[in-house]
Amino acid sequence: MYNPLMVRKAATATAASVLAGLVSLVWAGPARADAPWVYRSIVLPRGEIAVDVGLGLGHEPEPDNNSITGFGMNLEISGSITHELEIGLRTGFRLDDSGQTTRADGYGRPFETETYGTDFDRVANPELHLRWAVARGAAAELGLELRAYLPIETGSSFGLMFGLPVVLRAGAIRIDTGLYVPVIFSNPTTQTVVSVPIHLWIQATRTLWLGPLFGVRVVSGDGNRDEYPLGFGIGSSLTHALDLRTWILFPDISQTEAARTFGAGVALQIRF
Repeated sequence: MYNPLMVRKAATATAASVLAGLVSLVWAGPARADAPWVYRSIVLPRGEIAVDVGLGLGHEPEPDNNSITGFGMNLEISGSITHELEIGLRTGFRLDDSGQTTRADGYGRPFETETYGTDFDRVANPELHLRWAVARGAAAELGLELRAYLPIETGSSFGLMFGLPVVLRAGAIRIDTGLYVPVIFSNPTTQTVVSVPIHLWIQATRTLWLGPLFGVRVVSGDGNRDEYPLGFGIGSSLTHALDLRTWILFPDISQTEAARTFGAGVALQIRF
């Protein structure tokens, strides 16, 4: 007999075991920090592989002043095949019914506000990405990005996203911004979003960074509306190959009961 509680406990235990093994391998290496966050490139260094494992919590209001809270996991692997080119694949797992409703796996990818093309199944639609560092400098970087959403969820649709990621730097300050245009080819109406994220990071110490996350999205084709995400993130370089990231995110502060619709997450990125 299917038991959601048992499934969630088993998935959480498995994830904890995997993380413990990976972390032990990383800590066995040299205990030196990677480059400070504000100076890292928009693509991984050539030949490097990164694995991201995150746990997300999603909270949403329900009628009669009730609410639901669910859990999800994010899993992502990325690699840089040249000095300028990075590829990656990610998906998510919803650990309970409320995790499906809130798509809590999306909160398990801290600092990533550009999540689209998923629905409400136990396993989220996989997402492939290709990112090219077009121009690099000490004060700014420009990239080109293409993402594809593969529709394995029931009733979901194929989608593409075109992006122009931009990084601006000044001393201990970094701004991650750009232009992202996801297009979901749903039937009968194609959904298009124009998104401009603005993530402001402050390098508080060599190994710690933090800052607010803002953004503006214009959604058309599936109930025309504007969205204004708001969040706050904290990151720490635990070793030369291990980052800990956490955040809280309100996906749209303009909606009704916006303060009751939010998520939080924590993730580890392990680089090899």
